[in-house]
Amino acid sequence: MDKLKFKNGKFRILQLSDMQDTWRTSPDTVNYIHRAIEAVKPDLIVLTGDQVKGYGFNFYFGDNRKKAKITIDNLLKPIAESGTPFTAVFGNHDEFGTATKDFQWRCYGNYGNFIGVDYNFDCIKIFSEDGRDIPFCVYLFDSGSKRKDGSYDIISEEQINRYKNTRDELESLYGHTVKALAFQHIPPVEIYDCLKRVKGHTKGAVRGNRKFSDKFYELPEYAKNKSSFMGENAASPDEKSGQIEAFAEKNDVIGLYFGHDHNNSFTVKCGGLDLGYTQCCGFNIYGPGLNRGGRVFDISESQPEKYGTFTVTYRDAAGRKLKKPVKEFIYTHSPSSVAQAKRAAAKALFSAAAIAVGTVALKNIVKRKT
Repeated sequence: MDKLKFKNGKFRILQLSDMQDTWRTSPDTVNYIHRAIEAVKPDLIVLTGDQVKGYGFNFYFGDNRKKAKITIDNLLKPIAESGTPFTAVFGNHDEFGTATKDFQWRCYGNYGNFIGVDYNFDCIKIFSEDGRDIPFCVYLFDSGSKRKDGSYDIISEEQINRYKNTRDELESLYGHTVKALAFQHIPPVEIYDCLKRVKGHTKGAVRGNRKFSDKFYELPEYAKNKSSFMGENAASPDEKSGQIEAFAEKNDVIGLYFGHDHNNSFTVKCGGLDLGYTQCCGFNIYGPGLNRGGRVFDISESQPEKYGTFTVTYRDAAGRKLKKPVKEFIYTHSPSSVAQAKRAAAKALFSAAAIAVGTVALKNIVKRKT
């Protein structure tokens, strides 16, 4: 494939995350991808993990490699038909009980418009219009999966060193710091430093995850807008990896974007770095209704650090009509985690108990009056 280049001084990226599907692929997910590409006409598509719902019931039996390939082919059909260059990282569910990352990477490699060398760490270079310079690049990190203690992996020292070596090599070759966006699946723990601590009774407050579960959060005022939302906690690692500090050394990476938590879509500030969520775009998994979608990035060749970003939802790109509305309703109202399901069950039991107590009390009052 030819080099990726700026066109008329501009370059557009579309991030799609958490399709999380099976070989019985949702037609609504495929329709969204098709419509979103049509609507925004990206120069590069970045898939940020959990393309395959590796734990899905449909993968429990039969040839999982074959089913994983069918899933990938179904999801990539609109991308292949568009001819848009695309790249990918893996999430914590892609390899879960299905085919290995190596196998799935080879499936992506079968497509002529796929750009990718190493799923553990990669750098996609965006050349200037004349092809003589690299004003911008895209870094890709595999953020791993869960550890035995239930916490999430962190970006490894090896990955950080590969990023530093690439960054320094580009600076040496082109005589300037190359600005970049970075993508991975799981958010870094620093996301909690960027959220606003609030009381638990605050409307819309979200309880933190694991080591932050005794605290409640909401978006800071500057991050609130018509398209931003935080509908669940940040399921991040418990510890820092050193990745954010590495980005700060030369301030080359201007934004780190991820998916993983399907009901979150916002951008917050982490020093001089943007940390951003993109909601899920898949309909065979829990998510934010017709606000499932992707994120667009507009990069300027002359001032790449002043990028613009916005989301394009299913409602924006495809309207309100769904082929599987009942399934969408069920998944939209499903809990986002086991912890949330337990809390919902506890609330339901408490409500039922309160109603029962109230009913008994009311009967006693009626008896005394009669």
